[in-house]
Amino acid sequence: MSVSHAAFDTVTDDRGEVDTRQVTALATLFGQVTDPRKARGVRHRLAAVLTVLTMALLCGARNFRQAADRVAELPQPLLAAAGARRHPVLGVRVAPGRDTLRRVVEAVDAAMVDRLVSAWLATRLAPPADQCGLAVDGKTVRHSGGPDGVDVQLFAAMRHDTAVVVAQVLVPAGTTEVTQIRALLDHVEVAGTVITADAAHPSGDTATYLRNREADYVFTVKGNRPALLAAITDRLPAATAATSDHTDTERRSGCRATRTIWTAPATGVDFPTVFRLRRDVYAPDGQRISKQIVHGITSLTSAGAEIARHVRTHWWIENKVHWVRDVLFGEDTHHAWLGGVAHAMAALRNLTIALIRLAGHSRIKQVMERHHADKMLIPALLNASQP
Repeated sequence: MSVSHAAFDTVTDDRGEVDTRQVTALATLFGQVTDPRKARGVRHRLAAVLTVLTMALLCGARNFRQAADRVAELPQPLLAAAGARRHPVLGVRVAPGRDTLRRVVEAVDAAMVDRLVSAWLATRLAPPADQCGLAVDGKTVRHSGGPDGVDVQLFAAMRHDTAVVVAQVLVPAGTTEVTQIRALLDHVEVAGTVITADAAHPSGDTATYLRNREADYVFTVKGNRPALLAAITDRLPAATAATSDHTDTERRSGCRATRTIWTAPATGVDFPTVFRLRRDVYAPDGQRISKQIVHGITSLTSAGAEIARHVRTHWWIENKVHWVRDVLFGEDTHHAWLGGVAHAMAALRNLTIALIRLAGHSRIKQVMERHHADKMLIPALLNASQP
């Protein structure tokens, strides 16, 4: 492999020129993070460490041991583009080891990393369409509590159209995600979007905050708000086909799923519209195998089909973000509790998932396996993730 320029903007291998400028762009992004270490004795720049760690995650690393193995296998052009240290005698780029990766992530300001990553990803996203959904949901990182046993809880916002996390904050100990809606969304442009949330969030304060930000909302309501749930059921019509607003049917894995929604004005309730959504699943022989009924409130006055779509796509934050971090990246089995490791690694995993999705891929595991086998594919993915 030959290098075309000293700055390593492009390199040439058997497939031709490979543009590594987006690797350098990642290093520039992480260069804005304050280095908490004392200058004396620092061998690897913080920006380089976070950049090579992100590339290790793109290769499927699940913990610091695997990350160190992936980083040690990075070709010299990628290490150079990331700003890795040059050996004073041999002149080659030196990859940071496992302990360095771990210590840097423990010490770094995880909230700053999260903010910078979210802002950087926002520049790669097209402006949201009118009434684009924005799902907000919390996630507890298991085995991250350390000696005190209190696991880290994170609260994130994900765009429905791209399944990309655009904001994430740490929920302070002793409180819940419900109190962090302002901290999460204050720095996100939400005007014209529809905020979707689970049954923890229906409240007048949250609804007022979102309407003041010119955003709509769709919240599900369950038994934790018995008075509100009773008011919703009192105002909805009988659950018959004749009174429904919309019904759609989907076939998957041989089964048939039917979704029906009923809406009604929320007269006497502090929210404009109430709804009931019912989902019936039938086996191939026509036997019903499950029935689920969800009630909710919304500021939307549009057709029932639009409300039903927002309710359904809200759960993508569980399926396309939280599940991926848990299963493919082993987040809940990482046992990372020192410093801000749990928060910082969650931010880097969100970044990794977003880069893969923005590049047009949906099979995340396959993409990571290909990168592990051939790490010079990483620049192509970073280039493809640009708008």
